[in-house]
Amino acid sequence: MEAKEVKMSRIPVINMGECNDCESCLDLCPSVFKRNEETGHIETVELPEYPEDEIQEVINCCPCDCITWEEVD
Repeated sequence: MEAKEVKMSRIPVINMGECNDCESCLDLCPSVFKRNEETGHIETVELPEYPEDEIQEVINCCPCDCITWEEVD
């Protein structure tokens, strides 16, 4: 019997304690990152699937290194 390949998905997460609100994520990937009008904080949009290449570029460009991937089932 073959082992079934289980694909883990991942989501981008912002560490708000490290974020300096530079807005580079908003500029580079506005389909994923937005400003919450109530709190003023930047957050991720809930999507069924995330554009991994675009988000990886945001992670690489973030001056505070506050955006990471979180594995989910």
